Amino acid sequence: MTLIPLYGFVAGDTLGVLVLATDTETIREVAIKLQQAVAVRIAPRVRAQIYAGGRLLDPALTVAGAGLGALDRIDLVGEEV
Repeated sequence: MTLIPLYGFVAGDTLGVLVLATDTETIREVAIKLQQAVAVRIAPRVRAQIYAGGRLLDPALTVAGAGLGALDRIDLVGEEV
């Protein structure tokens, strides 16, 4: 298990955050972690989706399976609760 720092951006937020994920975490777990990190500024999303490099990532993929590496940018978009 390897820690991978990712730059996370949530639609509607003005700041990016550094999210530490393991290579075995799913994209769904990373989305939850990212939403928790910005919860003080942005309400949680329903059906949130993660994009990287302009492509939608399957929530069931692991970080490694999605091909994400150190300091890659991920973007979370979704409906508000």
